[in-house]
Amino acid sequence: MAGENENDSKNLGLDIKGRQPRRANSRHRRKEILEATMRIIARDGIRAVRHRAIAKEAEVPLSATTYYFKDIKDLINDAFGLFIEQSQARSAWLKAQTLALYQNRLAELSDNAPSAAQLESLSVEASALVMEHIRRQVDDVESRRLEHAFLNETLHNRSLEEKYQVLRGEILTAIQQFLERLGNDAPEADAQSLHGVIQWLEYLLVVENNPENWQLAQITLQRHIQRLFSPIEK
Repeated sequence: MAGENENDSKNLGLDIKGRQPRRANSRHRRKEILEATMRIIARDGIRAVRHRAIAKEAEVPLSATTYYFKDIKDLINDAFGLFIEQSQARSAWLKAQTLALYQNRLAELSDNAPSAAQLESLSVEASALVMEHIRRQVDDVESRRLEHAFLNETLHNRSLEEKYQVLRGEILTAIQQFLERLGNDAPEADAQSLHGVIQWLEYLLVVENNPENWQLAQITLQRHIQRLFSPIEK
């Protein structure tokens, strides 16, 4: 379908900078260039992104990279956009799992606040769910390298900041909506807090993936979630 990738990007609020082809074979070549860009960033960092390097990695003529992306910043911008599109499945999984957890465990409460025992039980299940999300993230090492490379680039290229907000917003929304359903009195702030813990644990486990760090991560996460789920004293 013509323009499918571009339409998806627009739905996510992503600003496409490079040339947008209409023909299927041209869209395919453009995507190959962006995927080659992501491989280079994951392997060598953003500073290694050059037209000639991308053309070699994608096995396309140099003229093809400059045709679709006259400026290297446009190439990096659209590669980040493609990375965000490809991250949607992981975000959708977490959203679906948190919703199912709530429906399965707390739907019967109606308008009543959950008891301390129910919150304790739920915190254990939620910790296991988030740990599974972290495990999936850590298993995809290349994506974590890309994510941190793009995050670092936002410090130098402010035009990428909005894209990064879209990326982190997916997970933040899932966490915040779950906390809201629990009657949390500060769901936005607590979602930011939990998201920060998740990101740090992902980084720790990608850098040092060993049993000791996995055990530490699980304890850290459980303690943090237990605090978030503790009944609020009036």
